[in-house]
Amino acid sequence: MYVESELPDSVELRCDAAKLLLPSAAVFCGVTAARLYGVPVPDWDMRIHAAVPSVKPTIPRIKDLRVHSYSISPTRLRMRDGRQVVGPERLFLELAAAVPRVDLIIAGDHMLRHGLTTRPHLNNFLNKDGYRRRGVRRARWAMPHLDEKSDSPPETRLRMLIVDAGLPRPTVNQDVVTERGVWLARPDLSYPELKIAIQYEGAHHQQDHKQYSYDIERDGRLIEHGWIVIRVNKDGLFGNPTTVLNRIRKAIADRSRA
Repeated sequence: MYVESELPDSVELRCDAAKLLLPSAAVFCGVTAARLYGVPVPDWDMRIHAAVPSVKPTIPRIKDLRVHSYSISPTRLRMRDGRQVVGPERLFLELAAAVPRVDLIIAGDHMLRHGLTTRPHLNNFLNKDGYRRRGVRRARWAMPHLDEKSDSPPETRLRMLIVDAGLPRPTVNQDVVTERGVWLARPDLSYPELKIAIQYEGAHHQQDHKQYSYDIERDGRLIEHGWIVIRVNKDGLFGNPTTVLNRIRKAIADRSRA
């Protein structure tokens, strides 16, 4: 398919091109549907994934187009800007069979936070429609780990790094208020009873002077009120996670002995 060179490449553009080759009953699924919803997924599979009731000989074999053959109830379909996609609950199940488990939790956090679905709806689908389908075990395993308060994929990844290391699950984005009702901060992750805050600092935290100043002031307020603040950046999370865990582990041990 050809388009004007001025048009920027995007998943939406590629889906519109694929629609010209697919039957009208086709529905975008898997990581393609996730991207149309705005759900963060790994970028190692950039093919367009579509499902049709039956694979027809007239659909050409194209490297960047993956056609799956299965039927989906019309009640489980959604429209996203004129493009037909699988519903959020079915999408979560499909991602469970397609992406690593932490990426599945990242996707689930995003879906809950942005109101694409709810925890009861996901559980109901997995226990009924998703029963015995591929990926259902991993999807059910992920459910208790989802947290709709998570703000970003790195926050979720950091939370799961902590949990997978056997440390207590931290609280997500909970306000810290003094005994007099004065708001201090909302740490990304925290152990409120131990007064330990864990902040993930993305690149914009260093590059935006206003944000950087705010972070310094926020952490200062916490420290003044007896909190331990552990700051984690991209290099620590992805490059040196052992050091990050050791700092958290030490803080928990110190506070537990106090």
